[in-house]
Amino acid sequence: MENKNIENVEDLLASSQVYQFLSTCLLEPKKETLALLCNKDYMDEVESCLRKNGNGELSETFRHLQEGLQNTDIETLTKGYRDTFGGATVAMDCPPYEMYFSGSHIWQQTQDLADISGFYKAYGIEVSKDETSSRWDHIAVELEFLHFLTYKLAYAIENHGDKEQESCLTGKKKFLNAHIGRWIQAFSSAVWKKSPEKFYRQAAKLANSFVHIEMAKLDVDVEEIDEHQGNEPDYMQRLEGKSAMGCDSCMDEEKYG
Repeated sequence: MENKNIENVEDLLASSQVYQFLSTCLLEPKKETLALLCNKDYMDEVESCLRKNGNGELSETFRHLQEGLQNTDIETLTKGYRDTFGGATVAMDCPPYEMYFSGSHIWQQTQDLADISGFYKAYGIEVSKDETSSRWDHIAVELEFLHFLTYKLAYAIENHGDKEQESCLTGKKKFLNAHIGRWIQAFSSAVWKKSPEKFYRQAAKLANSFVHIEMAKLDVDVEEIDEHQGNEPDYMQRLEGKSAMGCDSCMDEEKYG
């Protein structure tokens, strides 16, 4: 049993690092981010973690992601990010926020955001509301939470009892089922069609593939948000006529704190 736990811990730590890498890729870039992504030792370590958790498809996508970083600079990467996801306002055809995919009705938005916040707070995490990229439902924040939860599970296996392990595992499965697992496919498809930068297309594809591998490993069965309904993305139909700025403003309301 002890050897099995050590094996599990190694796999979990590898998964945790992949989640953190994907989160880094899908936040608006900074100079430090680009320097990290161009660090050979770091990228070799990420590739090793991917091999522990996936298949040839992950390695191929990771290779294409690295190609997208060749001969790029922070200005090009930042422009690509904003062209894909929006700048001062959210790109409605490629939003990086779960709320835009999960429903147009304010009560649904309220429920989803409160549920996400509840997950974070249950594990002692407080998300700053100072930056748009730090919203609770941003794709990078949700991936970072899974990094934290997976690492916490590995730590619990080595240092705590069954109760702590079960809490982390149950939380991870529920979050995959109720949140990121539902919209990652639609998000990835939107990025693939919209982004002018190969790096972001491959990062979104890699995130989608990895999350689905994790769900299959944990027997998480998800009712995914429809990517299309007719000739228009389903989430765009449900959000038709609504302002991106208007949706952003609801994050400032006291009831979400």
